[in-house]
Amino acid sequence: MNKLKYFFRSMNLSIGMKSVPSRIAAALGFPTAFLPMLISLKLAAFTDTARQLSGNPSLLNAAFAAFAWVVLLYLAQMFLQLIQEYYAKEDAARIKRYVKEETLKLLCEIPYKYIENYGGFYERLNFIKTYGGDKAAGSISLLLGWLAKTISFVSVAAILFTVNPWLVAALIGTSVPAAVLSLLQKDETYRRRTKWMKEGTLTIHYSDLCRMNAPMKEIRFFGLYPYIKERWRELADGYIDKRKKVIGRHVWYNSIADVFRNGVYFVVIWVTVWEVFHDPAKGLGTFMLVLSSAEQLQSVTTALLVDAVSIFTDMKYVEDFFRLLEMERESGEEAEKRQDRAEEGAEGDAAEEVYRKADIAFENVTFSYPDNVNRALDHVTVQIRQGEKIAIVGANGSGKSTFVSLLCGFYQLEEGCIRINGEDIGSNLKKLRRSVSAIFQRFCQYQDTLRNNITISSPGRSLEDDGILRLAGSTGADEAINGQGNALNEMVGIFSDTGNNLSGGQWQKIAITRALYRDNACIYILDEPTAALDPIGEANIYRNFRQLTGDKTTILISHRLGVASVVDRILVFDKGRVVEDGSHEELMARNGLYAEMYRAQARWYAQVPDKNVLSSY
Repeated sequence: MNKLKYFFRSMNLSIGMKSVPSRIAAALGFPTAFLPMLISLKLAAFTDTARQLSGNPSLLNAAFAAFAWVVLLYLAQMFLQLIQEYYAKEDAARIKRYVKEETLKLLCEIPYKYIENYGGFYERLNFIKTYGGDKAAGSISLLLGWLAKTISFVSVAAILFTVNPWLVAALIGTSVPAAVLSLLQKDETYRRRTKWMKEGTLTIHYSDLCRMNAPMKEIRFFGLYPYIKERWRELADGYIDKRKKVIGRHVWYNSIADVFRNGVYFVVIWVTVWEVFHDPAKGLGTFMLVLSSAEQLQSVTTALLVDAVSIFTDMKYVEDFFRLLEMERESGEEAEKRQDRAEEGAEGDAAEEVYRKADIAFENVTFSYPDNVNRALDHVTVQIRQGEKIAIVGANGSGKSTFVSLLCGFYQLEEGCIRINGEDIGSNLKKLRRSVSAIFQRFCQYQDTLRNNITISSPGRSLEDDGILRLAGSTGADEAINGQGNALNEMVGIFSDTGNNLSGGQWQKIAITRALYRDNACIYILDEPTAALDPIGEANIYRNFRQLTGDKTTILISHRLGVASVVDRILVFDKGRVVEDGSHEELMARNGLYAEMYRAQARWYAQVPDKNVLSSY
């Protein structure tokens, strides 16, 4: 039943992908299907007429007319095929765009655990992008082509049947092995592709490393070409060796099938000669009719059977494609329905609903990353009041970034609950996301104008250039903007026409400005916001910290403990737990983990490092 459902879905999708001219071109396939029969008949008529010219010169005009018909029919067939091929390529381009749009939408809506390749998600995604989408959206073309070939098959078979029924049986029978082999090979190919998804994805990963700017710097610096080449070759050679065995087997079997298909022509010629010998009235025209029709019948029979096999076997790809699109989406079904009603105006301003204040409560929160047995957070209970400025510190892997990722609703909790103003954040993720503005440790560098790099966080907000520049001045991003010839309208990034890329520190200042531009947020999350800044730039950010964040509830993650002077409280994480909570003065008085970390950094900056202390962090 599922296969039937996906079959009709693929039909609807395929029809929707076609433009009006493409649909007309597809419909022309039906009258085109009669052309092979007409060509064979006209060729036979021309041959008979030409044979009689020596005894009856008056048939010259009839011979020319028959020849003209043959030429015109051949040209019509060629012209219609060219039109169909053109629109088939146009459809293919449209299908590729559709598949990319749908997979991009999927990536932006699925639960975040899949972004971490949970359940081999990326292998499945690459498999579908490579094979599944085009087969789903191209299914109607395959079906219409199959119906047109059926018309050609019936019409040509009818001609040969009038000459000798055994010709039809022989030609069809010798086409069956090719169809059977096609079925077996397609089924084996599908199993091979699904079984080797990981190897194929890894091969692509290593080849793509050399196309990315950041990895390429390290590859060039350390001279890693031999390693990349060797790793890629190891994966590619293993993949190729497996394919060679399969391809070799397919070539051998196909060769046997070709012997049957080609050998039948000896039978065709013998039967035709026998018919003409016993009935000379059939003449040379019949001989030409049989030869041309035999080739067409065998070709169309093979194509008909192979296409039938393709329609059947492609359903596996189609099912995989639609199952991928049916994956769970982040907001949950009920939240999506509520949001759809809101966007239709049923709930008034609810579509832009945000939290007006943010009292945050983590209640016994426990979380482990997919496929990882270790707990990233272990029974964390924390209260953060509206407007508080919180710093989160701790060693690498202690749970800091996981804490803010869960607050952003990226993952589902194993235990516990996260509430804002008493409301479970999982009940309305879109409301949560509108209420939070964040700069993450790995922030984006958009290949666009400086204006769009800032305002993209709140496209509905309208702010004059002076306002944007004042905001940029508070973060230090105005220096990068004023240094451009077109100011806010300057295109930046490695793909700009002038190659006008910013430095790491300049990009980070733009990212901070982008986070602060989102004026409807009541929560700011700043994950290592000054990691790429020089000491002066970092000092300016912290000097303006209170002014920048205003009355927003703010959570700041930093390894640099100088941030302690600008926050109200510090949460110290260790092995997924909050082990200390208090102000800088309170934590220093406790003389615990925070005090040890703070003194270690202070000694470093005082240029009297204690190696025994520093080695732990």
